[in-house]
Amino acid sequence: MDLFTALPAGLVKVQLEKAITQVRAGRATALRDAGAALSGGEDEVDEEKEWLGEGGEGAFEFTQMQEVGTSVGVVGGNVVQGKERGDVEGWWAWIAELL
Repeated sequence: MDLFTALPAGLVKVQLEKAITQVRAGRATALRDAGAALSGGEDEVDEEKEWLGEGGEGAFEFTQMQEVGTSVGVVGGNVVQGKERGDVEGWWAWIAELL
């Protein structure tokens, strides 16, 4: 594992979930601002269609994607481990599972 740039799979997953939570919070603010500026009618913002995960409330977790039939997994591994072949078994198992 490249200790200078690589992170464990669990930490990558947590950081991705935090980043998506921040994007959702930013979008929620933008949608509220846009909705307030609109006069209604056909231009009305349908916030329900704009969310990723459970209605956009609270922190995002990849488990929320299961409600729309999408499974997200974060699998760790490395291609080279010193002079030896790296650990890619998790990736092969994931590919085989999807075929």
